[in-house]
Amino acid sequence: RQRARAAARQPFVHAHMADAPFLSPHPRALAPSDIVLGAIWIAPGGGEQGDGARGDPGQDNATATVSAAIAHGVREFDTAPWYGAGASEERLGGAIAALSEEQRQPLQVGTKAGRLYTEADGREATGPFGGDLHALRTRVCTNDYSAAGARRSLAASLARLGVPRVHTLRIHDPNDNSNNRRGDPHFADEVAEALGEGGMADSPRGGPRVLTAEEWRPGEGGMVDGLRAMRDEGAISQVGLGMNCNRMPHQGVPEEIERLVKGAPQGTFDSALLAGGWNLLSQDGLATLQLCARCGVAVHVAGVFASGLLVGGDTFAYKAARPEVVDRARRWGELAAAHGHDLPAVAVAFAALPAVVTRVVVGMASPGQVEQTLAWVEQSRRVGGEVWRAAKQAGLLDASLPTPPPPPEPAGASPRAAAPPLPPPPPL
Repeated sequence: RQRARAAARQPFVHAHMADAPFLSPHPRALAPSDIVLGAIWIAPGGGEQGDGARGDPGQDNATATVSAAIAHGVREFDTAPWYGAGASEERLGGAIAALSEEQRQPLQVGTKAGRLYTEADGREATGPFGGDLHALRTRVCTNDYSAAGARRSLAASLARLGVPRVHTLRIHDPNDNSNNRRGDPHFADEVAEALGEGGMADSPRGGPRVLTAEEWRPGEGGMVDGLRAMRDEGAISQVGLGMNCNRMPHQGVPEEIERLVKGAPQGTFDSALLAGGWNLLSQDGLATLQLCARCGVAVHVAGVFASGLLVGGDTFAYKAARPEVVDRARRWGELAAAHGHDLPAVAVAFAALPAVVTRVVVGMASPGQVEQTLAWVEQSRRVGGEVWRAAKQAGLLDASLPTPPPPPEPAGASPRAAAPPLPPPPPL
């Protein structure tokens, strides 16, 4: 049985991905249908038991934002229970409910599993929060990466969304979240639980821990097996994972992603939503993207604007950006302008360079942001390889980073003048 499981977990490679170059040789002609609207920002934050404190932009704004995205050709939407302690799912569901049947028909919604929410009194947190931020932020989060937890999470998500099914269900941030990280007193190996190599039990001190082999009860599988079964049953169309891969002290553990991809049976993951590790300011996820390419797992890349710094904000990876990172973003802006591009358009183009990337996920909080984002997407089609070559010369990209080669010169043509290199960066 163990030999059979080990054989099943050998990397599974789709021929079209294994043979494709890691990076596209030409600028990617992204279409609106290649963009996924991240619905995290159309809802308030969930507070300490969720993704931080944010104000409530309201249901009307969520409805207008989703309608604007659809009008521009966006068809896919990403959410999670973690986003606003369930409020993101509720806001997205309310927006979808306001659409006509014809508008709803082509849409694909993906959500995530791994965090379960209950109200302060223990009831399942599936009812509307009604704009009551205090009530929302008293919801209690419990991590659960079991097969049963996946089913319970999906049922709660469907209730909050008000839809009969979702297209994709993703394993969300095992071993990489604010309420369970290595080094914590009650750390539990959630990747092992998801793979069915262990389970969760109550610690004598009240925190979760991993079940030992003796405690493990057959039939109570991990989330990986649960999601595969739900896909086989038709309850979902695709199985995915959603994790950070930027290797920051507070988030992003690429090795945990690799454990999950390598440890799951072949063909488990249809896609991986990888955040923060492939953008102009961080390429920490390079090895993870390459692994996904080898294993035939399509990548939906997120965090392309580095959580705001590349669009004029002051945060990087959801924290105040350090001065040296701010300076690096400034220098990227100068390089983009020297080549006639807006910095966010260059960021979108870079995100789409790897052939394994099939979707670019962008959080949008208003109709205006939708319009601006889609304008940058259109502009990104004109960002050429000369930008990446200049970035390497300026030290903004590592010289060893795979990027498209320069196109061959036509016979008899004079060499084209390259853009002047920017001064080298200060030491980081």
